[in-house]
Amino acid sequence: MDLKKVLKEGNFIKFFIYLILANSQKKIGESFGIKPGSEMKKAIEIASRYGLPIYLIDRDIDITLSRLMDRMTFKEKIKIFWELLNSNEEDLEIDDDLLKEMVENPEKFTKLLKEISPTIYEVLVDERDRFMAKRLFELSKGKNSLVAVVGAGHVEGIVRYLKQLENGKDIDLMELIKVKKRKKSLTKLLTYGISLAIIAIFLYIVYYALSNPELLKMITFQWIVFTGGLSALGVILARGKLITALIAFLSAPITTLVPLPLAAVGTIAGLVELKYREITDKDLVGIINAESIKELLNNNLFRVLLVATLSNIGASIGVFYCLGKFIGFLG
Repeated sequence: MDLKKVLKEGNFIKFFIYLILANSQKKIGESFGIKPGSEMKKAIEIASRYGLPIYLIDRDIDITLSRLMDRMTFKEKIKIFWELLNSNEEDLEIDDDLLKEMVENPEKFTKLLKEISPTIYEVLVDERDRFMAKRLFELSKGKNSLVAVVGAGHVEGIVRYLKQLENGKDIDLMELIKVKKRKKSLTKLLTYGISLAIIAIFLYIVYYALSNPELLKMITFQWIVFTGGLSALGVILARGKLITALIAFLSAPITTLVPLPLAAVGTIAGLVELKYREITDKDLVGIINAESIKELLNNNLFRVLLVATLSNIGASIGVFYCLGKFIGFLG
């Protein structure tokens, strides 16, 4: 997933679900002695060798996760988070007999998933079966043959939906890639309300101090020092780069008066930090496997997320400290 997009949207929950699922898949692959996706790589290698066209038929992971988040209840999210975070290799109890059964009867395990979580089954399995079947059906037109390489758990569903398509029943791809536009939640409305209230109070205080140049100078100086200084301190506490701390210091006094997510100092600081830190697969896996605070703090991905978070918190503390002090002047 694109970390820049995550920072801009502030959608950290979806990002962490992606990390947890990727790490769980890796652990299962290691237990079986295989690398997840190795069959796809082999298919691409063979197609390239013979000069055959390659089509990517699965749905984009970002769309799949967005639809999953929309469909899952809060209780389901907590349950899945807990199960994934607390799973380990011993829980899998994999042996040759189980491996053979999974190869010969994958439908049994997809049905088990359906029993555990109908929502996850619907979004991660059934919707993708329909999506891939429709893509294959369209791609097969005008061709003598077409080879599809998919996960074993998708074969039964894809075959079923291909038969339905051949019999004239259609599948709407647009419906399967539609992501709900998030309604303005009460939390968002409250956030905007607080931001507007802060701006109104600040502007009123500035207006009140216009007749007193010394007071106006002091108010401006303290706003810059406390919002910018505490935001920069947040970056430093997160062990961010000095350039990020400087930009946080310069940005916070302005961004705290702009109630827009993209203009948040945390977003700006996170993007600057990301520019100077290379995020690798090791960081993606390491953030989930970390067994100590020290390991987390040495993880570049965690460091970027921490910089974004602490710079925002620092600026917020500065805002409320200044407003409290300024309101005292009015009294």
